[in-house]
Amino acid sequence: MNFFITLRNLCVLLLRRRPEYVWLNVRGELPEFSRRVGVLRRRLLPSPGQPSLEEIRYRLEISRRAGVGVLLRVGELGAGFAALEELRREIVRFREAGGRVVAYLDSVDTRSYYLACAAERIFCPPSATVAVTGVRTRVTFLKDALDRIGVEAEVLAVSPYKSAGEVFTRNDFSREAREQAERLLERRYEALVEAIAHGRNLTPEKVRELVDGAPYGAGRAVELGLIDGACYEDELPGVLGVERKRVAGWGAARRALPRPYRSTKRRKVAVVELRGTITRGRSRRLPLPVPLVGAEQAGSDSVVRSLRAAEGSRSVAAVLFLVDSGGGDALASDLIWREVERIRRKKPVVALMGNAAASGGYYVCAPASHIVARSTTLTGSIGVFVTRPVALRLYRRVGVHPVSIERGRHAGIFDESRPPTEEEMRILGEELRRSYEEFKEKVCRGRGIPVRSLERIAGGRVWSGAEAHEIGLVDEIGGFREALSRAGELAGIEGVSERDLVRVGEPKGYLVAGELLEEPEEVTRSLTRAFGSGVWAAVPYHIGEHW
Repeated sequence: MNFFITLRNLCVLLLRRRPEYVWLNVRGELPEFSRRVGVLRRRLLPSPGQPSLEEIRYRLEISRRAGVGVLLRVGELGAGFAALEELRREIVRFREAGGRVVAYLDSVDTRSYYLACAAERIFCPPSATVAVTGVRTRVTFLKDALDRIGVEAEVLAVSPYKSAGEVFTRNDFSREAREQAERLLERRYEALVEAIAHGRNLTPEKVRELVDGAPYGAGRAVELGLIDGACYEDELPGVLGVERKRVAGWGAARRALPRPYRSTKRRKVAVVELRGTITRGRSRRLPLPVPLVGAEQAGSDSVVRSLRAAEGSRSVAAVLFLVDSGGGDALASDLIWREVERIRRKKPVVALMGNAAASGGYYVCAPASHIVARSTTLTGSIGVFVTRPVALRLYRRVGVHPVSIERGRHAGIFDESRPPTEEEMRILGEELRRSYEEFKEKVCRGRGIPVRSLERIAGGRVWSGAEAHEIGLVDEIGGFREALSRAGELAGIEGVSERDLVRVGEPKGYLVAGELLEEPEEVTRSLTRAFGSGVWAAVPYHIGEHW
């Protein structure tokens, strides 16, 4: 295969003229890897134009090797802060290797500007508003809304910091939850200020002043040094002093750029992903987001199958476990934990945290051989909670009369048509404490942290990746390349690169350790689980999602 790539690259070198700049589009959620789609769907459906970090890394690498500059066209971004941090890291790496990067922003908000500050120069349309207004988080509390329809919830949590259930029982933050949210938001704001100050050669004090004065018109933003110029996209080549024909989109440019050679190593690093709320059963996407559950679900059956497939492959020497999850079902998290804990005895497992790897998301990372987090990752939240819904008033209001016949004193412990008894609340509390103690024990075992030391950083407290590194919850601050390098090092693979990766999805038709039962889960079942059918390990909110 590499022989044909050599011939192809030679022809490109002799027969094609390379562009001076290539356009790279950056928009959307920036997942770590592209979603796999069938050939028929890929041919029939147009590309959504939302590249993954994997694709952008590849295109930057090809451009760097060819000595071609990059025009980064930044569109509407829905990516979390950690994904943007990862892409900034790649842009900086590209520039440090001698590459040229110019950012063009369709519209300028805090997300897009944070990313663009990694480039040498920034441009936007003359009519754009430069709205670098800071960071914020917003939590929607539902107590009054639920009360109006006749629904209430009993919530048991390990501490006030484990505040995910508060959205059902309060109309505002508790003191502890507000304290935590403000600390995390301040950390994120400081990361934003530092990035702008470094990228635009400004002092942090000046950056804070400019943020407080935003938004600005494009002309005023040029005067203040926030951007380098205002022009329309078609005018950008002229502004840069480049012939229009020497600037190409990726589709045209890649035909004139050399391709990388395929890996000849026999030992590979397997990539297994866990994205979304952790639930039992199969992974899926719901048609509509559900409170606590969200839209994307990481099913324990699917993740376990993928891990076992990586374990059973003779060519796989290490596992890179990508986790982007705020947690979820405690039992499902424990089933995944078991696989990671078991497999690491045979092959090193390196966990790489995404935008969030908290609560159940941290639980599944705890036994890994090595944990890498981005500095802005939300992690920790070591703790659990139980919600017990009560819809008695709603049933009466709409004329519904549920009548239960039960055998067993606690058969109706989660019956939402009546309030829980004192005994039932005591039992739920005992289950909560048992799950919490088990959570802590497994973190202590995986991370080598004494129980007494863990308690002061547990209790549902959420940490940034940088803070988690300081207190020993993660091993290293870095990104994809650092995690891959560590996996290769632990597996004894010299010079490991992305070409040595193999993505492992859920296998069909077999499981190394035996078949698992599968049950179809609909939206209604997901709602039931969210509102009260067991112990949950989920993070309370995402910081900076509303900028």
